[in-house]
Amino acid sequence: MRVREEAPPLGLAGFAALVLLQLLVTAAPLALLPFLGLHLARMSAAPAFWTAAALAAPAVTTLAMTPAWAGLARVLSLPSLIVWTGIFTAASCAIIAVASDPLTLLAGRLVQGLAGGGVVLALAFRAGGRSAGRGFAAMQQAVSAGCLLGPLAGGFAFEREQLGPLMLGFGGLILVAMVAAATTGRDLSAEPDAETPSGRADSSDLSLLCAGLCGSAGAFAFVAFFPAWANAYDPVLYTPGLIGLLHSLSWLVALLILPLWARVMDGVSPMAALNLSLIGCALGFAAVPLGAGLAGIVALRLLQGALFAGQAPALFAAVEAVGPSRTAAMARARASLTLGQLVGPFVAGLALAPLGPSGALFAAAGLSCAGAVALATASHPLRTIRSRAR
Repeated sequence: MRVREEAPPLGLAGFAALVLLQLLVTAAPLALLPFLGLHLARMSAAPAFWTAAALAAPAVTTLAMTPAWAGLARVLSLPSLIVWTGIFTAASCAIIAVASDPLTLLAGRLVQGLAGGGVVLALAFRAGGRSAGRGFAAMQQAVSAGCLLGPLAGGFAFEREQLGPLMLGFGGLILVAMVAAATTGRDLSAEPDAETPSGRADSSDLSLLCAGLCGSAGAFAFVAFFPAWANAYDPVLYTPGLIGLLHSLSWLVALLILPLWARVMDGVSPMAALNLSLIGCALGFAAVPLGAGLAGIVALRLLQGALFAGQAPALFAAVEAVGPSRTAAMARARASLTLGQLVGPFVAGLALAPLGPSGALFAAAGLSCAGAVALATASHPLRTIRSRAR
């Protein structure tokens, strides 16, 4: 396998700008997401329909854009792609901020998917990091921080009827961070050599994408149905505030543990990290319905956060290692994670009626386990994959 030439890593200021941009791009939609249904109920007599449509909208445009990224990388530089992401994300925030009807809000959510932040910023962190493990782990740390900040800021603004100004503020900050990241990263390249990005995928690539889809599906199925299980198990103890706190603690431990995942990806292999995350999450999800008590649930949620933290970075590093094009690999990996977000709650929902809330959590565990099986049965010797160009 040819060793690819890498652009010099970003300086401290450039990397800080990139981290800030990723944090804001993550936090902005999450400021609205927990309150989306309540927000739409103020606009429409059919909030359930519009909530479902708005929830799915970014995934639709994200998946539709997947084949386009390799072509865009041929004609646009990585700094130009960062500008693309910043402008479209800021536009999405602005549309949502001024939306007074469900259709306008839906349009804002569709524009969010067109921004492609999950692809473009993954390319930027990889190009600007000193290794695949460090770059993708830093990206996930910024994502985790955004997942903590977004709902907190959104809840504060929603209670004070200031959601529109908050979204406009996010949009403005995103534009500032975009300019800083694109300017300091002007020497970075989406592709590390002169190869033309290709959309081809082999069997090893497909097995990794299947693993990513199943892992994402399991995690989102668990998050979607853990409140239902908690309410059925002990509605007095598991208040919405406690459930939200447990969710936040998972992101906090992810933020802290990611440097260790970087060491596993660079020192061992991203394949090993992905396997560990998938199997660990499956066991962690399956253990929750066994009645561990509050202390046990807290420990399990912390463990799940730590284990899930390495999943996306390991997937990005692994698909890059087997694919001929970094751009196409990042786009396919992001698409698999996005599709998993849709598949997971649907599959767990099918298990809810016959098996109850515990069955939905076991379904989440089964999805994560299926991802590990996909890796174990791959025809390509994926266990030899190591991060390129450390």
